[in-house]
Amino acid sequence: MKLTKDEARVLAQAMRIAKYEMNTLSFNVFDKFTELEDKLEKFGKDKRRIGRTSQDDFNDCLKRFAKS
Repeated sequence: MKLTKDEARVLAQAMRIAKYEMNTLSFNVFDKFTELEDKLEKFGKDKRRIGRTSQDDFNDCLKRFAKS
């Protein structure tokens, strides 16, 4: 399964929210989720979009993700 850059950024944001809830279940996965979140965020950065009308901020990313 391949992820697009937009999908990776949406997953990183979801991970940012969910890691706090998962950590309360005492699995001690907070650090691992933070690493995964960082990897997804890094992969999701699209340097080609900088300076274009479709910017690389999360709102534009979410709009593209919703349309696909």
